[in-house]
Amino acid sequence: MRLLILGAGLMARGAAYDFLRNPKVSSLVVADQSQAALDSFRQRFPDPRVQIAKCDARDGGMIESLMKDADGALCAVHYGFNVAFTQTAIASGTNMVDLGGNNDVVAAQRALSDQAQKAGVSIIPDCGLAPGMVSILTAWGLQRFAWADTVRIRVGGLPLNPVAPFQYERLFSVEGLINEYVEPPVLLRNGDIVTGPPLGDVESIEFKSPVGMLEAFNTSGGTSTLPETYRSRLRNLDYKTLRYPGHVGAMQWLFHLGLFSSEAIEMNGQKLVPRHLTANRIAATVPLCERDRTVVRVEFAGTESGKARVHRLEIIDEYDAASGLTSMMRMTAFPAAIIAQMQCDGRIQKKGVIPQELAVEPGEFIRELQARGVRIDGLQ
Repeated sequence: MRLLILGAGLMARGAAYDFLRNPKVSSLVVADQSQAALDSFRQRFPDPRVQIAKCDARDGGMIESLMKDADGALCAVHYGFNVAFTQTAIASGTNMVDLGGNNDVVAAQRALSDQAQKAGVSIIPDCGLAPGMVSILTAWGLQRFAWADTVRIRVGGLPLNPVAPFQYERLFSVEGLINEYVEPPVLLRNGDIVTGPPLGDVESIEFKSPVGMLEAFNTSGGTSTLPETYRSRLRNLDYKTLRYPGHVGAMQWLFHLGLFSSEAIEMNGQKLVPRHLTANRIAATVPLCERDRTVVRVEFAGTESGKARVHRLEIIDEYDAASGLTSMMRMTAFPAAIIAQMQCDGRIQKKGVIPQELAVEPGEFIRELQARGVRIDGLQ
């Protein structure tokens, strides 16, 4: 099995760790435009199967050459490249997954499904944590609970030592974080696909120790294709991000002040994009998290024989000192790596650009997560 990772950041490291545990992986090429990132990657993974390639994501010719030599590719760079990567994967005859995070990009990828099917390749977008793993957990529950007409998804990456005033530390790309906070979330409400207010619909949720009380609020991307897939099956489906109390209020101030805006403003004769400045300041002042916890709750609700029913799947995962991987790296990269390997070894047979809830057998996927030490409560 020959694999390719585009990007050499934190999530790429998590994926590489997982790939290299599989003896069937004969080679792993990691491509990035930063020589420093590649050198760090090589130092972290001295495995002889690892090859590094300096490559700009905009260099379509080199990306195609790298893909042609691979059985599967995992794209761990900004989602803005994913449509071009999908086109290249089709031309190269290479299976592909990506970490996604933007509904419009996924829609553009899915428009290429017929081409991918004719090329005999499997392309599955949005394969991280949320979007990602939670879609397959949702599929698992809806296969079992005929009474469920509502799904509530709550997910948070939480530093063990949150830093004021945001009660947060950086766990992944700041650009990706801001995108989740500003784009309108897509959800199902009374059977209709609608959008909710960004950073809105705030609620407090109590989790078992050691987590405690968290706040949940609307963010975009987490539902991925679920509203469309299950529109005729469910009445309600939504996704909210979990953070420590106080975080969403601070983010709402930044949002309402226009500091997440992508529209340029003029100051002192110069053009300035507020979002770029905010991203720069967050990256410079909010520390990168090294010790973290991921909290996932997928709740199924409905009625059976006139009685209300609720079933929860829940994950509380912490950073792994033995591997040196944060929980966010494990919970985002491992699902994508699992699906990429399932594509290459034939366990995923469907071709085209396919939502993961329709492409991945939930039981098999869950067994793979469990084999990696991910505990999911509520599977009984």
